Amino acid sequence: MEKRLSYRKAKKGIAEQYNVSINQDIIKSLGITPNDRKIQMFYDRTSKRLIIRKA
Repeated sequence: MEKRLSYRKAKKGIAEQYNVSINQDIIKSLGITPNDRKIQMFYDRTSKRLIIRKA
């Protein structure tokens, strides 16, 4: 699945932000609910992968 990151410029010089939308089917398969949205994110530098897990 190929996605494009959305970008928002920094306001007042604080920090710029990048966002990506994740398909609802993927969210459900991870067991994420509106009441329990905690996740763990890891970045593997060797394989250049972003890994998202349910916390």
